[in-house]
Amino acid sequence: MTLSCLRGQSGERRRVPADAAAPANDIEHASDAAGHYVLDNMAAVLAVKHLGDAKSRLVATLHDEPDDLAVHVDSPPHAAVHDAAGVLSPVQRDRLKADPGAFVLAMLADTIGALHDAGVGDVVVVTPDDRVRATAYGLAAQVVSESTDGTGGLNAAYALGASTARRLWPDRRWILMIQADLPAAEPQSLRQIVSAAAAQGESMVTDRAGTGTSLLLRRASNSDAPCFGPDSAAAHRAAGIAELDPDHHLWPDIRTDVDTVSDLTAAIRLGVGDRTLSVLGDL
Repeated sequence: MTLSCLRGQSGERRRVPADAAAPANDIEHASDAAGHYVLDNMAAVLAVKHLGDAKSRLVATLHDEPDDLAVHVDSPPHAAVHDAAGVLSPVQRDRLKADPGAFVLAMLADTIGALHDAGVGDVVVVTPDDRVRATAYGLAAQVVSESTDGTGGLNAAYALGASTARRLWPDRRWILMIQADLPAAEPQSLRQIVSAAAAQGESMVTDRAGTGTSLLLRRASNSDAPCFGPDSAAAHRAAGIAELDPDHHLWPDIRTDVDTVSDLTAAIRLGVGDRTLSVLGDL
C-alpha cells in the first residue's frame, strides 16, 4: 500500500479512576492470540522535538485557566490525582512556563513506561535534544539524533525512527508510531488496541478531537512516511488506514495527548503516570 499524505483532497504505575468504564469484553478478548503475536513482533517509535520548542501551545493556553483552583497533588505520590480540580494555580503556571521541558520529559517517561508494561520492549526515540536523549537512554530506549536545522519535521522523524527499528530488529513485523505525550496511557489499553488491530491490519487511534492521530500501527515493510500533523486522521483514513473505535467509546487515555491546558486537565482526571505526577507535585 502506498501511503499518500496529500491534504485538501479529502507494578501499578498509576491509580485508575474508580468510576472508569470497564473495557468492552469484545475488545478486551478480541483476537487475543493474534494480539500477542503482534506485540511480540512490534517495535515502537516516538518523536520529541527540541525542548526549547516544546509545548508551545500548552504554554500559550496557561493563562486561559481561572486562578481560584489549583491541582491538588496529595502525599504519597500515588494519591488519586484524578480527583483534582484539574486547573493550575498562577504559581504552578509560572513554573511550568519556566521549564515546560521537565513536563515533556515526564510525559515521555510515562509513555515509554506504558509501552514496556504492555510488552513492547523495543523502543526508538528520535530527537535533536540532549535532555531528551539522556532521558530516553535511561529508559532503555534506542535513540536517534534528529537534525537540528528544522528541515526534517515530525513525519521525517517518525520515518527515520521506523527505518532505525527495521535495521536494529529486522525480525519485527510491526512498527507502532505513537505520540510521546500520553501521560495517562495504560498498558491494558495498548494491549487492547493491538488485539483489535490484529484483525484490521494497519490501524490508528485518533486523538480526543478525532482530527489528529495518537498512534499508528503499520507493517514494518511499509517504508512510506506517515501523515502526522494537522488533520492527520483524515489523511491516514484516505491512505487506507483502519480507524479503531471511530465512535470514541474506548481508550480515552490513549487519545489524550497533551497540547493544551484542557488536554492536561483531561489527563489528570484520567490519572497520570508516576513521572508526570511527580512533576505536578513538584509544581
